[in-house]
Amino acid sequence: MKKIFTLIAAIITANVAFGQAEETLSGNITANRTLSNDTIYFLDGFVYVKNGATLTIEPGTIIKGVSGNRSTLIITRGSKINANGTKNQPIVFTSDQDAGNRNPGDWGGIVILGKAKINRAADCTTCPGAAIAANEAGVQTNIEGDVDNASGDGLYGGTDDTDNSGTMTYVRIEYAGVIITSGNEINGFTLGAVGSGTTINNIQVSYANDDSFEWFGGTVSAKNLISLGAIDDDFDVDFGFTGKIQFAVAQRDSNNYDTGSGPTTNSFESDNDGGPTYNNPRTAPVFSNVTIVGPLANGVALAQSNSFQNAARLRRNSLTSVFNSVFMGFPTGILVDGSGSTAAYLGDTLRLKNNISAGATVSDIRSTVSASDALVKTKFEGVDACDTLDATAGILTDPFNYGNPNFLPAANSPALTGGSFTDSYVSGNFFTPTTFRGAFGTINGVVFQWDECWAKYNPQTQNYTTPGINYLDVVASYTSASVQNVANFTNTSLNATSYVWNFGDGSPTETGTNPSHTYPNQTANYNVTLVAIQPCGNDTITQQVQIIIQGVSEYANVLGVTVYPNPAQDLANVNFTMPTTENVALSVYDIAGKMVSNQMVGKLVAGKQNIEVNTSTLDAGIYFVRIAAGNINQTVRIAVTK
Repeated sequence: MKKIFTLIAAIITANVAFGQAEETLSGNITANRTLSNDTIYFLDGFVYVKNGATLTIEPGTIIKGVSGNRSTLIITRGSKINANGTKNQPIVFTSDQDAGNRNPGDWGGIVILGKAKINRAADCTTCPGAAIAANEAGVQTNIEGDVDNASGDGLYGGTDDTDNSGTMTYVRIEYAGVIITSGNEINGFTLGAVGSGTTINNIQVSYANDDSFEWFGGTVSAKNLISLGAIDDDFDVDFGFTGKIQFAVAQRDSNNYDTGSGPTTNSFESDNDGGPTYNNPRTAPVFSNVTIVGPLANGVALAQSNSFQNAARLRRNSLTSVFNSVFMGFPTGILVDGSGSTAAYLGDTLRLKNNISAGATVSDIRSTVSASDALVKTKFEGVDACDTLDATAGILTDPFNYGNPNFLPAANSPALTGGSFTDSYVSGNFFTPTTFRGAFGTINGVVFQWDECWAKYNPQTQNYTTPGINYLDVVASYTSASVQNVANFTNTSLNATSYVWNFGDGSPTETGTNPSHTYPNQTANYNVTLVAIQPCGNDTITQQVQIIIQGVSEYANVLGVTVYPNPAQDLANVNFTMPTTENVALSVYDIAGKMVSNQMVGKLVAGKQNIEVNTSTLDAGIYFVRIAAGNINQTVRIAVTK
């Protein structure tokens, strides 16, 4: 049994089952803590990272939420999470249930709370942490999910828009989300007043029981987000969120939907606040290059539920803007809901430009303000350069494939072109300009498919029974053989898709599988490097290759080297004449240039010399005997027979 650690009120128990390390996390983490990828962790109940502590999680670590008790990781204001996975070693938060038995809502989720501004008019006076909020700068309220307490551990909000809550990159969150009461839920990934000093990239939320991502105020920006099979919304923004998001994809599962009343299941849902009011900061994030794949393939009516409504519902005076994106397979593409948001769109403070709406069975875009509906459609298809298409076929390669989708634009797709970044909302350093629309495409001639390796679209089948995740299985290896100054390389790498060779002589690299290379016509050693490449990463090997030029030893033999008997069986005599007294070394190499014997003879005086070489251990074949004396290197060929 491993030692049981206690951090203030945190209880971290450890055990080893069948040689496998496991630990349970519960309560409070109040000091810096690192979770390692050689252990599987179980998140049990509400776990708060607080008092300025930093929780660090190694790449490839697996954390399982204990089902049935709202298990949730909460990063409180002033504390941090540094969960930095990699492309081939993502960090995974998932259910504690076995493969095949996982369900949305098995556990709570991840909540990050910061000190950026929110648009609530005043501190919450009925929150459990109201006394704490009353003594803090700015406005605070409690986050959804009943995670607040008298210590104010569920409060979010403040005055610092550059607040830093840490980093999360290459992280998967699966089967989370808890509905407590209507409008009071724990989402898959909740960000409350998270500041711009925080880094959020490459996050996948799969099969959340409520929203996949919800931002409650704050200024944090993010790239490369995936929402898969959410029950409610994919991207929900409110209470003054003003961050920027680029490259995001949502795929809806037609069997997963919210059973609440009204138009409950949208991909985008945007509110300024629940009033609605015009309180500042206004909810005004900017999204670009988003792909929304709804439940309707090619406009076919959905039999399971009428809960699916809009690819985007922009309402309650919010100013959410979307550029260069693809909305497909929802009854309505974009609903501009209410007079406040409708006026903002027509007044160009809410912007929808260079988008595609396809396969809608009701409308590609509409406003709930009947007098403005025609104006909204005219603007969308006119000056905003958006396309409306009857069907989804031919836009993306295989977007409706559950388990193995391909969101790249199809051949001759309208999504291949039309992207534009001339608008001031998408200019600046954050946004990467693209000519394609949607989340994936080609940039500078290179396919841009940022979900490779780390993202999984079939989480129900993933096996999380052993610690550590590593999707890199490429192994670089090769053998070499040379004749004179030409070396032939045989590639023995495993699972690689392409190669780069550096031959160590200053020549350009090559990409052949089994290349031949001509070296300078002189005896020398070269460090040859092979990089074996596959989508999840690379492996590299460097070996020394010796080039022995036979003619130097056989026709310019200044030492007068002779070998007898030649061919030899068990013993060969090497005769030569030393012009001066020198230290002498004798080596034997096989035909591939590999050293098979190395003998330091020592200092020899000038005159005739004879050295015996044991050949009894050598296989039959051609070998080279090399004598190094001072600045002279002589090589002579010898045949060994058996």
